[in-house]
Amino acid sequence: MKNIVTLFLFLAVSFNAFAQADEYSSAVKKCIISNGTMAYYEDVMEQMYEMLEVQFTDVNVPEAVWIEVRKGKNEAMDKLAQMIVSAYSAHFTQGDVENMNALYASQAGKNMFKKEELTEGDKIILSEFYKSDTGNKIVSSQDSMNDAMSKISELWSSEVYRDLIAMLSEKGYEL
Repeated sequence: MKNIVTLFLFLAVSFNAFAQADEYSSAVKKCIISNGTMAYYEDVMEQMYEMLEVQFTDVNVPEAVWIEVRKGKNEAMDKLAQMIVSAYSAHFTQGDVENMNALYASQAGKNMFKKEELTEGDKIILSEFYKSDTGNKIVSSQDSMNDAMSKISELWSSEVYRDLIAMLSEKGYEL
């Protein structure tokens, strides 16, 4: 009986921890979509595909193979998102990420990422946000986050490139 109760408690705690991790991961993914990070890396993926097509021009890779190669984009983007979640978790709490998401969902937050001029109201909202605990964390962790993102970018892009080359090689296409 003791073993059953112990097992039940272990499972309950484990499921709770996984649910919290999933909730945090989802919140960070929403954040990096809103702040343009994922769009930036989707462009990186597209540039990588274009570069590979140029590199493999002399090998005459059929369009059907390129279509198949591009099917791995979602998986690569998911892997990147998980890497970024790890970087965020070293700096920000669930509450911080929710505060960022609230900012990015506001008009001021949306305008922040546009090339248009911010309104005076936007500037006030952004100024207040960056005076908050979350805003202070963003500012104080900027160098560390930039370093982490640089490492993630380098690791992720080199891994994706190697995987794409390997996939093409498995299909009989070599540089």
